[in-house]
Amino acid sequence: MVDRPTSVAKSVEGLHQEQSALDRARALRDQFAHAQEQNNQKQAERPRETEKDGSQMVKDDRPVLRPTPSGPMRQMPDRQAAVSKLEQEHDSADAKIEAAKKAQEIFKARQQQDHDLDRDRER
Repeated sequence: MVDRPTSVAKSVEGLHQEQSALDRARALRDQFAHAQEQNNQKQAERPRETEKDGSQMVKDDRPVLRPTPSGPMRQMPDRQAAVSKLEQEHDSADAKIEAAKKAQEIFKARQQQDHDLDRDRER
């Protein structure tokens, strides 16, 4: 098909100008400024409720400032807390080890039963 001009104005000298990169940049800048203004207006309209939002777990775990002693008076309670935490970890580790041993014994017993059934079938 023969190339046909889409507009008569494009064929007339000086009436048609191609859009340059600078023209596109200006248009984009204007669009960005408009969008940014709208976003700022939306943020200004929205009430600030940062205290009410958020996870309950985060609120519960936040540090609480209490009057606590410092220096040597504080060392003993800190040590006791650390020892109790360590004992809990050891207890849970011991329980896990015991559970693993029990599971291993059950597994070995099942394997033994399977071997016994195989031997009975061979006879």
